[in-house]
Amino acid sequence: MAGDGALAGIFTYVGWAFLPSLATSLLQGLFYSLTTRAGSPRPQQGQPLYAYHRRRIHIFVLSLYLLYTLVQTLYDIRIAGDFYTALGVNPTSPDREIKAKFRRLAARFHPDKVRTSNDGTPSTDAEAAFVHLKLAHDTLLDPAKRFAYDRFGPGIVRVQRPGLKTIRDYVYAGLRSLAPEYAKGALMLVVLNYFWLPKWGQFWRYLAISGLAFLELYFLTHDWTAPESAFYVTTLAHWVIPGVLPPHLLPFQILALARRMSISLNIFISQLAPHAARSSVEQDQQLQAQILHLNQTAGRLDAEASGVLGLGLAPFKGEKEHIEALKKGMKEGMVTSAIRSTPEVREAVAKVLARREKEIRGSARVDGIDKVN
Repeated sequence: MAGDGALAGIFTYVGWAFLPSLATSLLQGLFYSLTTRAGSPRPQQGQPLYAYHRRRIHIFVLSLYLLYTLVQTLYDIRIAGDFYTALGVNPTSPDREIKAKFRRLAARFHPDKVRTSNDGTPSTDAEAAFVHLKLAHDTLLDPAKRFAYDRFGPGIVRVQRPGLKTIRDYVYAGLRSLAPEYAKGALMLVVLNYFWLPKWGQFWRYLAISGLAFLELYFLTHDWTAPESAFYVTTLAHWVIPGVLPPHLLPFQILALARRMSISLNIFISQLAPHAARSSVEQDQQLQAQILHLNQTAGRLDAEASGVLGLGLAPFKGEKEHIEALKKGMKEGMVTSAIRSTPEVREAVAKVLARREKEIRGSARVDGIDKVN
């Protein structure tokens, strides 16, 4: 079961490297198919609009995959189960209820009562189930073992440790086992941030691992009960996605969820980094793609301009006199346009127009006086 969980975790992290980019490309192509009119050009790679759409779609895909990772982790916790669900009780059940549930299950799964139909020997599955139920019963009735199980999982109670008898012993043992793990995790995060991960989002990555360490330390040093608001959230979640979420979360299950989500959140932040925070190689590749697209656009515009010019000269094809007259007229037009666009000519034309306007006003005033007389 542990191997299956580790394998599922590996597939989840490998999926982060390939699935979001692949899904983003597919969704972006589908988006353009639905929103681009027939005959209209689609935004191409290297264009600002293409990059804008891709980033929005990529954020949407990453958020969905992060949510999927959360639900998948909760489902794995439900499949793995715990001592409480095995006995049919909950973390708040009293000892009397735990004993009553165990007696009913023991009467059902006791090896002396469950035998195979061939030779009458006890069933191996029944023996394993009974041993598991007996371990769950003994653990939940022992306060120290129950404290350790809630925080470290079944591995801490399946192996007999003579030196661990009190809650204090289990807390110290937990701290000694966790310190090297967090030291290695912090060192690995520093190395990845320095050599591979983008600088953007470093604060949130360090905050995630610090929050995880604080959460683990809190569970080791405090009694924990789920808040009342968690009941309403759990009820709503079970109503939305029934049969997926576990009935409750113990501290060691919360920590397992937090560890996997911490790693997924680090990958999420790294892939969410804007282009300005990416490596120089990626920026050079994007710049080269934009230059190539600009060259292609310039080539198409030049070809279209040549085609329009050739189409305009088509009526004069084969008539040298008309072509020479057209060339002469075009040259004169270009010279005239250049002369008219100079500041001196514009100023002279403006003065002439102003003088003519004054003359027209003056003549109109004289004509009005003559009519009155």
